[in-house]
Amino acid sequence: MTLQLSGQRERMVDPHREFYGQVVKQMPLLVSGRDEKSNIVDVPRIPASFGYVLERRETAPKDVRGEWQTNYIFTGDAVATSTLGDVVSTWDSSLLRSLTPQSKLANGALVLSTLQMDELKAQKEGMLYLSADEVGEGHEKGYRCIDRVWTPENKTVGKVWDHLSRGRNLHTYAQLVNDTTHSDVVMRVYFDRLKKESPSLRSWVAGSIDNGSFAYGDYGLYFDIGRLVGVAPEAHVARQKLLEARV
Repeated sequence: MTLQLSGQRERMVDPHREFYGQVVKQMPLLVSGRDEKSNIVDVPRIPASFGYVLERRETAPKDVRGEWQTNYIFTGDAVATSTLGDVVSTWDSSLLRSLTPQSKLANGALVLSTLQMDELKAQKEGMLYLSADEVGEGHEKGYRCIDRVWTPENKTVGKVWDHLSRGRNLHTYAQLVNDTTHSDVVMRVYFDRLKKESPSLRSWVAGSIDNGSFAYGDYGLYFDIGRLVGVAPEAHVARQKLLEARV
């Protein structure tokens, strides 16, 4: 019999792990490192952000890059919509990470209080605010190639993608999407336009490259086909150091 001398958390951990199913059920497993029977089987993870997904689609090892490119991913970045139709987009949402099967949902979105919405608007880091008019302007619009340069169709689209990509130069990425889809318009943005009795919050979903790489802000957190990617803490820290080195 071979002795097992390393604890579960000391063994080699896959830097990335898929959590497939309803986000409200999968998120607790992702952040806790536990399976559905509450037995420790993994390390606590961080849900991959939209920007992380974009980077992996261009830089992941070739043997797994296709998996990142051809699958949609529910991200750890959130988009909250008020009853008036204005929007707050935030990075690495603690509200998303606190989801459970008992979370109160309406039309697939997490129900927020007015106070929670105000607190999101007051954030100073990793926040983008869009008025209802800007939301209307950006909805269903994307990037077009003008004079060989991929350009957002309007200012709102540019703001959203700059925010979600965390300032990444998107020309090469947009060209990659176009090379795959041969579409005149890529990377469209979709918002939750449903009327609401209370503010609500959803995950930004990074659509697959072969489907235009749209940014979906209207997907349900109870969809059976939700897909999160949990990033191990070590991989997350390594990426942050890489980004800092580039500055």
